[in-house]
Formats: sequence, structure tokens, C-alpha cells
Amino acid sequence: MSTTYEIYKFAKPTLKELSIVDYYSDYDVFSILDEDGDSTGEFISLFRIDDKSVSNIVDSRFVRKLELPEFVTDYDRLYEYIGFDKEAIKKKQVHIECSDGWYMDFTDGSKTKSVRIEELDKFKNKVNVKCAAIKMESLWDSDEVFVYPDKKRVLKYIPGIDEYRYVPITNVILSKAEIPFLIFERNKGKCFIQKC
Repeated sequence: MSTTYEIYKFAKPTLKELSIVDYYSDYDVFSILDEDGDSTGEFISLFRIDDKSVSNIVDSRFVRKLELPEFVTDYDRLYEYIGFDKEAIKKKQVHIECSDGWYMDFTDGSKTKSVRIEELDKFKNKVNVKCAAIKMESLWDSDEVFVYPDKKRVLKYIPGIDEYRYVPITNVILSKAEIPFLIFERNKGKCFIQKC
């Protein structure tokens, strides 16, 4: 049985690099650009300090701790605004049915109401989140297994290598790897290598 994984290099983001990060998101990453505005291939990823699945990294030397605003939708207020019954809202019967990118449909099981996506902004509250910021760079993604690797890129990270190839990696092989992997439960199936 094989596993899909990606190897990342870690570094602590500088204060200048952190200037691009102005809000918290569980999903977004913030790309670091060079002086010409081109991507460096590095990005800043954010993790909640109280997320137990990444507790092995929040106190590492690669992290900068900070507090950022997160914008959270107050769905109960939204549901009441679009006309759902208070009892249905209280019993958590209302939920998202679908979205086409322009409108979002909500249902309580018997009736459906639509809202324009931009209207959702009226129901967002700002909440401060304590988080950990880490600068990361993807070194290798096992999804690239069928793509012939870029020799320049390989030589950058493994100088002096003459021959290289991709091979299927099993969990057994991974568990015996002699490089400092940090495995996050939040990113099950992915591996991370620290910057030396």
C-alpha cells in the first residue's frame, strides 16, 4: 500500500514577509513575492495555536506567533434575515443546499431560500485568532510521480546527485526515513522536512 505525500521545507517568516498576512483563514496561504512581484515558490501558512493536530509545531523555532482577525459568518442571524423559522434555526435544521458562485441556497428541509453571495458579507463578524505563521516551500510532491523531474530543481536541493528517479513510497519506507520529518495529523498523508 502506498501513501501520497509532499515534502516541505520550513523557515521562520520575517516581519517583512508577514506584512502580506492580514487575516486568518484555515484555507488560504499567502504567497511570498520577490522584488519584481514574481512568486518565490515560498508561502506562509497559518495554523490555530489551539489546534491539537499541529501541537508538535506551534512551539518550534520555525513559527512566529501572532493574532489575526478572522471573519466568521453569523449563520443564525442570516437564516433569520432570509425568513427561516426561529425554531428551525434553533434546532439546526437549516443548512446550505447548494451554490452556483452567484447565489447560495439554504433549506430547512421543507422550503429553500436564496441569497446573493456578496450579501453574506453583511453577516460576517470579526473574531481575533491566536495563530502560528510558518514559511514553507514545497520541495517534492509525490503526485509528480509520473512527471520527469526538473534536474535544476533536484540539484538545488541535492547537490552533486548524478542519477535520480521517482519510486512508489510505502508507509514502511516512510517510517524508516532518516530525515527529520514532522508529520501533521491535520495534513494526513503529507510530510514536512525542516530547513537546516
